[in-house]
Amino acid sequence: MSNVSIETVTAVIGKVYEAAYDQERWFDAINSMRDLFGGSRSCIVRMSPQTADVVATDHDPEFSSQQCFEALMRDPLAAAAAALPVGTVTRWPMMLDETAFRRRELWQDWFRPRDMYHGLVCNLLTANGAQWVLDIHRGSRQDMFGADDMGLFQKIVPHVLRAGQIGQQLEKTAALASAFSHLPFGVFVVNGHQQIARMNEAAEEMLMRPDSPLRLRDGMIAAANAEDAQLLQRLVVDACALRDGAIPGAGGTLLVPSHRQRSGLARLVLSVAPFVDARTYGLASERCAVIMVTEVARRNTEGFELHVRSLFDLTPAEARLATALASGRSLKEAADSSNITVKTGRTYLERIFSKTRTRQQSELVALFKSTEPLSRRR
Repeated sequence: MSNVSIETVTAVIGKVYEAAYDQERWFDAINSMRDLFGGSRSCIVRMSPQTADVVATDHDPEFSSQQCFEALMRDPLAAAAAALPVGTVTRWPMMLDETAFRRRELWQDWFRPRDMYHGLVCNLLTANGAQWVLDIHRGSRQDMFGADDMGLFQKIVPHVLRAGQIGQQLEKTAALASAFSHLPFGVFVVNGHQQIARMNEAAEEMLMRPDSPLRLRDGMIAAANAEDAQLLQRLVVDACALRDGAIPGAGGTLLVPSHRQRSGLARLVLSVAPFVDARTYGLASERCAVIMVTEVARRNTEGFELHVRSLFDLTPAEARLATALASGRSLKEAADSSNITVKTGRTYLERIFSKTRTRQQSELVALFKSTEPLSRRR
């Protein structure tokens, strides 16, 4: 290849790292790599047993069609590309019988009409049953890729790999912004295998509690009981069910532990829902689910009085009475515990009704319970 300046190579690597922080810019990155190597086209393709997806320098819907994908998967070239160790650079057709390759369907119907005569290829990632492959092509009137091309490509590929890792991590964690860390209930973001990508402080503390019915096993969240663990697994798989454009699952809700007789464990309500579609190299990587955890409190949690006082702008006296009522006491019992008369208690209760926009004691208690934060035990 002709002499390439350090400035030109640096500019290409800069575009690669820009794409790490903005998935939409992988198109610009592969364009710059095509131009650097004097190629006719370039692409990053994600291949899985079901389908393929591509970010390409040429808008070619036919080449991205299911028919092309099926032809690719039938050809030994696909298996050879998938077998490449991550980060390995080679020419295609990758030491296969080139004469035989030129006779096959993939070449005759798909590569040859698009002037894809020579190529450099690198396997960028293998995950979730799919491979991400980077290709740079040259046409019939261009020179084959030589040793200099291979050497330069090998210098650029580590940056492409690192950019992919950065982008993948950002995709998994960006949606869990810092505000999530301050929510009063537990939040886990997991992939379809229940591997935790991120959790907030309340979720972490729940896992540390000795009476927690949740467990952390090899980086995966699970319920302590086998029956509950299976149900949680089904809900997470359902919430992560987006596969190649299919409608995602809805997730669901479960109570763990599911049997009341397990009184030694805290009872938690887990709400599982679809969350984000993580991408890598600008292409779908895996769907994530969010698990939101709240406790079915058997008693008021520590700090509950301060919580309702702040939330509903109650006075200290009103908050004390409200806390006693929320614990299941009658108005007389609540008044006695607050060292006030029942008449004064009724006055406070009317004020509490006004501030909380409720009309009766049962409605007030239900409201308080619905706003109760996850209890924390350090």
